[in-house]
Amino acid sequence: MVKGLVYSVLSALGFGTLAIFFKLGLAMGLEPLELIQYRFSLGALILFSWLLLNNPRLLKVRRRVLIKALILGVCFYPLQSWLFIMALKHIPASTTSLIYYFYPLMTTLIAVVLFRLRPGRAVFAALGLIVAGSALVFYNAFAQQLDRSGILYALACMVCFSFYLTAIQIFTRDDEAKTIVPYVILCMAVVFSILSSPLKIFHLNAQGLAIAVGLGIVPTALGINLLYRAVDALGSARTAIFSTIEPVTTVLLAAFVLGEHVAPIQIAGMVLILLGIILPNAQLLKRKSEVSRCPAG
Repeated sequence: MVKGLVYSVLSALGFGTLAIFFKLGLAMGLEPLELIQYRFSLGALILFSWLLLNNPRLLKVRRRVLIKALILGVCFYPLQSWLFIMALKHIPASTTSLIYYFYPLMTTLIAVVLFRLRPGRAVFAALGLIVAGSALVFYNAFAQQLDRSGILYALACMVCFSFYLTAIQIFTRDDEAKTIVPYVILCMAVVFSILSSPLKIFHLNAQGLAIAVGLGIVPTALGINLLYRAVDALGSARTAIFSTIEPVTTVLLAAFVLGEHVAPIQIAGMVLILLGIILPNAQLLKRKSEVSRCPAG
């Protein structure tokens, strides 16, 4: 449990840097698809290199693992990334993010239907705090004029990511998460290399190369790898709840790295999100403590 919590939080911290790297790259004039291609191509290269040096036996996988990797890396994640970009073209980033962060609620509902999960009052209270916190963090979304197409793209992106987390839970039941992850990222790298030429990386200056490498390491090689391990340890619903520390990370990094203003209402939203993460975890630890105090027999 504790290990899964650590995995999910660290994964969310890694994913929280994604928007910062993208903003820095876009400010340099790099294209969105170009940045995504650098992210997955370098992420795959880093992961395979690391495994080749440290644990090459993990590179030998069965055919069914490769099929699962193809489904996750060709169908789910590229579609989710495309929907996210399309949403950003029609509505502001804050509105897109607000809709996207409904995924913990959607993932929990899917787990209730597919896995017969029985969430208690603490889980529903946590989801309420997280949704309210996300609304406050992205408070400026309410002031924006909404485009119906953008809302539909954002909703589809949220649903797609929720099913992606669920598929990870199903696909990693019999296979270790660390075995399938490199091949999932490789599949995504191939998809986006078709959409944007990987040869563009040779024309980057030092700053652009640093952004590309950062994208490959932090939100990709580390972030995705830890996400799969978290789902393997906790299940998709709990991982989704704990992973909502991501917008807190993004907003704080935007303030420190990009100099963006953080409003008091956003700080209040961050507190609600953190409470939503702590609540179900504290409840579980309390139950474990009560069980350990009960005399045996």
